[in-house]
This record gives sequence, C-alpha cells and structure tokens, in this order.
Amino acid sequence: MPWASAHRPQRSAALLLVLLLLAASAALGRATPAYAATSLNADGSSWAGPAIDQWRQDVVPQGIQINFNPVGSAAGRKNWAAGLNDFTASDVPFRSKLDTGASGAVGGSGAAGAERAVYGYSYVPITAGGTAFMYNLVLAGKRVTDLRLSSDTLVKIFTSKIAFWDDPAVTKDYGRALPHVPITPVVRSDGSGATAQFTRWMQHTHRAEWEAYCTGINSVTCGDYTEFFPTSGRMVAQNGSDVVANYIKSPSGLGTIGYDEYAFAKRSNWPVVKVLNAAGYYTLPTASNVAVALTAAKIKGVDDPTPPTDPNFLQQNLDDVYNMADKRAYPVSSYSYLIVPRQGVADPVPPRFNDAKGNALSRFISYVLCAGQGQADSLGYSPIPRGLVRGGMLQVGHIPGNASPVNADTLANCANPTFNSAGELTVLANAPQPSPCDKLGTPLDCVVKDGQPVSSGSAGGSNSGGTKGGSTGSGTTGGTGGTGGAAAAGGTAADPNAAPPAIDPQTGEVVGAGGAGGGGGNLQASVVEVGNRKDEWLLSTLTAIELLALVAVPPLLGGWLAARRRNRGVTR
Repeated sequence: MPWASAHRPQRSAALLLVLLLLAASAALGRATPAYAATSLNADGSSWAGPAIDQWRQDVVPQGIQINFNPVGSAAGRKNWAAGLNDFTASDVPFRSKLDTGASGAVGGSGAAGAERAVYGYSYVPITAGGTAFMYNLVLAGKRVTDLRLSSDTLVKIFTSKIAFWDDPAVTKDYGRALPHVPITPVVRSDGSGATAQFTRWMQHTHRAEWEAYCTGINSVTCGDYTEFFPTSGRMVAQNGSDVVANYIKSPSGLGTIGYDEYAFAKRSNWPVVKVLNAAGYYTLPTASNVAVALTAAKIKGVDDPTPPTDPNFLQQNLDDVYNMADKRAYPVSSYSYLIVPRQGVADPVPPRFNDAKGNALSRFISYVLCAGQGQADSLGYSPIPRGLVRGGMLQVGHIPGNASPVNADTLANCANPTFNSAGELTVLANAPQPSPCDKLGTPLDCVVKDGQPVSSGSAGGSNSGGTKGGSTGSGTTGGTGGTGGAAAAGGTAADPNAAPPAIDPQTGEVVGAGGAGGGGGNLQASVVEVGNRKDEWLLSTLTAIELLALVAVPPLLGGWLAARRRNRGVTR
C-alpha cells in the first residue's frame, strides 16, 4: 500500500519511542522502589536538629515526609506523652523524678516533674556529637578564634565565679590577657538535652562546685543532671539551640559564651573553645575527637547484660568519656536518641500511629543509621559506632509495620561508611593526633620545631588571620608581627562585627581570610555521597527519555491515526 510505505518511518519512530517509554518506566521502577507517600510528625531535640533536618530531606525520594520541629528534648517528650507526635528526639531519657534544677516559674509549673511515657517506646541512638562552647570576643580590633580553656575555668564561668574575660584563670589558660569585658554566659531557657549533657558533665567532673552553685540558687542540688539551667548574675537564657547560637554571633553578643551542639558553630564557621582534656591537650569537638572519646562510653545492653526488652536499653554512661586519657578525646561528648513506638509491651502503641507510618519510620531510621552516618562529620556530628547501630536496628524491629531492609543481626545491607566488615570504626582508626602546640603549657605563639612546641618569638597572638606573634607572658601585644596586633601596633582596626575567618575544624587555626575584619568565606565541608543517590544519573537519563516520549509520541500517534482514517476513507 502506498500510504503504508510512505508513513512506515513515522510509524516506526512512534513505536520505537513507545518501547523506550516502557523500558524507561520499567527501569525507573527498579531504581526506586514504589512506596506510598507517608507523612510523619515529630519534634524534640534541637541539639540533634541539624542532622535530622538533613536526613529528612534525604528520604523524600523514598516517599517519606517528616515534619520535624526542634522544640527541645523536654517539650518533645511531653508531646509524646500527650500523643501529639509519631516519634520524638531526646538527648536524655524520660525523667523518673523531679528535676530539681528548675526554679522560678518553671519549677512551679510542673514542667520539671516526673514523666510518664504513657505509650510503648524504644530508645534508638541516631547520632553523636560534642557540646561546644561558642564565644564572641574581640582583641585589638580582631575577632578571637583560638580561645582555649580548662574544665575548671569553664565551670567557674558557668557558676558565676569568673565575671570578666581578663580574669587570671582565663589568661593562664589562653596564654595572653583578654580585654576587661564582662562575661555573659548564654544558657537555655527551655528544657534542653544540651543543658542536661553539660550539667551532667559538671556534676561528674566538678561535683562540689556545681552542687554548691545549684544549692545556692534552688536550696537543693540539681541531681545527676538538670534540663533547666539555674541562672544567676549576667546569664542570658534563650529558647532553642539555634537562638543561643544566633544570640552569641550577633553584634550585641560581644563578651558572650554559651553551650551548643558543634553543628551550630561549624555550619556558620563560628569559633568554639578548645577544651582541655584529661590527657593534658586542648581539643575541639570534631567528629574524630568525639569518636575517640565515645569509645569509653558504657552502653546498657552493649557493655552489660541489660536485655533489649528493658526500656533503658542503649542508654549511656559517660563517666569514662569525661576522663578519657587519650590526647585526642573531646571530654564533653554524648549521644542523642529517637523515642519511637514499640509494640509488644505493657503500654499501647500511640493511637495516631499505624503500620504505614511504621513502614516509613523504620526505613527512615535504617537510612539514618547506615548511609546517613556518612554525613555526620560534614554536619558537625560524629558517626555512631557499630555496636549502637546494631542495637538501634534491633529496636527498629519492634516498630509496628517494620519494613527495614537491614539485617539487625549481621547489619547486611547497611551502607554505613564509618565501619568496615570487621566492625572497626574507620573514623576512629584514622583520627589525627593533636599538634604538640595543643599541649597544656605551650605558648600561644607556638610553632613546632623538630617535633617540639616552641615559641615563634614574633609579635601578637593567633587570634586573627595573621602571622602568630611575640611574647604572650605579659598578655600584651608586642611589635608589629601579626595582623592580629595591627591595631595595637598602630595599624587600622578592622570591624569587630565582621564575619569570622574560615577555621580549620581539626586544628582551630585560621585557614583563610576575606573581607574586613579578617572575615569572609566559609569552610568547605567534606563532600559525602548520600545513600541511594549513586543512580541519579540513570534517573536523570530515564526522566529525559520519558519527557521526550511524552512530548513526541502523542503528535506522531495522532498523525498516524489521522492518516489511517483518511486512507480508510479513500479505499472504502
């Protein structure tokens, strides 16, 4: 037939596109398993907030929509008991007795009382990190970025025993005198896991000082820890980790120091205190330093015979972390948890929860504990070790509707890049040793010569982006050696409110400078491949083929059908 031969190429092209469309759809189905879209509502820990925010975005392609509100650990547990969330995040367990650290209106409101979980639950560890101490200080017109303090000095600052930055204890730790500026400690006003972790550290390392402080304010001690920091003196209380960080970084925050998860400082290149550890080295809360410290943690059910059925399974004891003798260890390190529904126990599953939500939640946690841990360092956290990954996956098995693709016993199909097949935490094996200049007693203008820390003998300190300078024993800036001493030496003082310089997260040293004030630029985070994204090129290609087919096929088919009708009309 003439028409058939004339239109055979057009018809063949249309059929080819149809076949490509079918193949693309089949391949796309294999690349991304089809899941019904499920929405989960959650809230809680602002300490873990940045990590959860990233992970919830990562699982959107799996059809999992998580709405997370970082209202604080205490508020999250309260909402759990009221049946208002599908899961919550908390840095500490449910409160078994009155939190005696709460005072004033909080203490009288009942918000600090013993808690009743109401519904069946499990604790699932999701990330680890260091409680960092952000600060805002300016010396000689340049922002201080290399502050180092002992635990003794930190405790005195947060118990109002040290009131000014030029206190002799600060000068001794830092290595030079800071300005006579009042110290303004910034604490949390809400019930906070960050407060609990910090106060537990003070209680277990400086018990006499901390208990005397609490008793002086509340007439009772704060117990093992408190989520409600008892304020005094110049302290400023803020609601939420992000608000604490923003308050410290603001132009009006000069002289402030506060505690927060390291992520809030790292993502904005803001300096944090190097804290003196038990080995006599000043350390930062980097992923590797936290990982080293947490190898000393004792975990219920991992380091003792606590059964997985115990509600406190996987809870932590950090006493040995605080005093770990490894010179890399960051002393104020801890874990954070999710509180998730658990079936098969005396308390019921929350009424709002169902198997479809359990399907989504179990897949979300599987991603977090496996591939998601690869992002911990770049987010300002530390990846959790294999033992806790396995413990968490065992708890996931009790979630109604569990659909985890990970074998909880062998961790098969767990694409966690932080441990190898032997179970070794690779980030720990590769943790760098501190510089000899981080050792207690080294001068602030220290350089390493023949493996030993020595004074560079030049002027100024390392508080800015310039060359480290001269004698620090008197706490004065000498000569004109460093840009940090420019103002004192007759140079032009930079804007103290300008953005801070980029800081090496391993050493705390300035690695770049930008605009006025030595600021400018952000620290380039490590690029970590997100789990299940290695096939993005395939998805992009298939999507392009689908779009081409959707655009091209209808006109070709339409033309072919119209021609066929015309042909039939002619031959009829």
